Amino acid sequence: MGKTGVTLNWGGLDRVVGGAARSLADRRGLLRSVGETLVSSTVKRFRDGESPEGDPWNPSARAQQEGGVTLVDTTRLRNSIGYATTTDAVLVGTSVEYAAIHQKGGQTGRNHAVTMPARPFIGISAEDRAEVGDLLANHIAAAFGGKR
Repeated sequence: MGKTGVTLNWGGLDRVVGGAARSLADRRGLLRSVGETLVSSTVKRFRDGESPEGDPWNPSARAQQEGGVTLVDTTRLRNSIGYATTTDAVLVGTSVEYAAIHQKGGQTGRNHAVTMPARPFIGISAEDRAEVGDLLANHIAAAFGGKR
């Protein structure tokens, strides 16, 4: 009786997997791409006047009086949005001292006499999640030498 079988030649599989593992371990490029994506979408919220969930901001009295854009009087806050990366995370935000009151709302002004409504601009939208997912999928595909 004759023998029947299949011979698998793994020639180079260990090299491909090893290279992919090294590529996936270096996340700096991916994290920078995620940071740039999230900064871009945050800046876009200032133009659109909406939260990460797509809820419109209450127009500010200044914007209504001057025909301007809410949270974009001097552009300082909008232009301050940036990101930083660690070995495994992306941090998006601003160091502008008045950002928190605009993001969260609350009492402000002399003797806290003014109630500022929350106008959240920092956060991750559904569109952001999808775009970051695409970046991750492309990063993984590239690690194995493919394109997505």
